[in-house]
Amino acid sequence: MLPFVLKIADRPVERLHHINAENQNIDVDVQIEFYSRELNAGSENTSETPRQILQEVTEKAYKAFIAFLQGAAEPEEFLPFALLEQYPCRKYCLLLSAARSHELLEIRQRQPDASQSVLHYGDYELEITARRQLLDTAAYLVAPKKYTLFVRQVRENNTIHVYRSSFMNLTRNAPPPLTLDAREIIESVQLEIAGESEQALPIEQLLMFPPSAEEINANQLTTCPDCGGRVKSIGREGQFCLECNWDNLPPLK
Repeated sequence: MLPFVLKIADRPVERLHHINAENQNIDVDVQIEFYSRELNAGSENTSETPRQILQEVTEKAYKAFIAFLQGAAEPEEFLPFALLEQYPCRKYCLLLSAARSHELLEIRQRQPDASQSVLHYGDYELEITARRQLLDTAAYLVAPKKYTLFVRQVRENNTIHVYRSSFMNLTRNAPPPLTLDAREIIESVQLEIAGESEQALPIEQLLMFPPSAEEINANQLTTCPDCGGRVKSIGREGQFCLECNWDNLPPLK
């Protein structure tokens, strides 16, 4: 799934019947040249060349989108539920480096309903996408249909030229693209899945070995020993503070 919509334009300036805030139609300038390819003799008679051109154009467009996100995305924590809940969108593209993507997919395998490349986190479905252009510390979250890119193909003699527009925001009912800390994503998902595993013990096991009230409460703190704030429990013994960085969780491997 592409994190943007790719559309074909026929003219250098494409008029959209899409009303903007000033109640006017939108004219899209499709004149940024970003790809060209020379055709070998007879190649226009094969189906392979158009397919190759489409693949190469899509890859070039993806690289341009990464560069666009680096300037347009807003820094946020993972996941900013207060922000996301303002929008009906529940499916997002999560862009990570190849190494971080592989690490996250391995962690995701612990989920009982794990699918090929989708991470379920809270009420959200995140499509994990690996991009070589990203650093291991960087990640982006974007609604997959928020931006549209128009491309136009022109043939001159034996050369194909492809022009593009800027990335157009044609969907108002989706949050802005967000830039995230990849390490925070990994840690949050590990804690979330660990919590799910603790809660998913078979009922037979719980009935055979029910923990006593003394066992549950013996090591549980009610306030943070560092700041006196509220603490939250994970499993039987794990706890972390909601108001500072204190926790007694085992180190992540």
